[in-house]
Amino acid sequence: MAVTYLCNSSVRGCHIYQSVWSAEEGENLVCKREMSNPRDNYAVIVVKSDQTVGHLAWKISRLCSLFLGKGGSITVTVTGRRQCSVDLPQGGLEIPCILTFLA
Repeated sequence: MAVTYLCNSSVRGCHIYQSVWSAEEGENLVCKREMSNPRDNYAVIVVKSDQTVGHLAWKISRLCSLFLGKGGSITVTVTGRRQCSVDLPQGGLEIPCILTFLA
């Protein structure tokens, strides 16, 4: 029996990937572990058609990475337009989304 959990989150780093992705509300994307990230052993990328389009927030990436490593899947559903981050002191842009965890 599959178990599903939803939570509000955001896709970070969209300014870096804006040349390859323009978010559309309702769009579904996939999360994958980014094992080669030199700064974060638990980084989780957001992928569209095998192209990285962002990352999950550092605050939740460890939990998400471990979940993915145990065979779970995480889907990202875009819920809004690009906005300024509220929890980064240096600012930054993020795209609001809902994460769907499927175990």
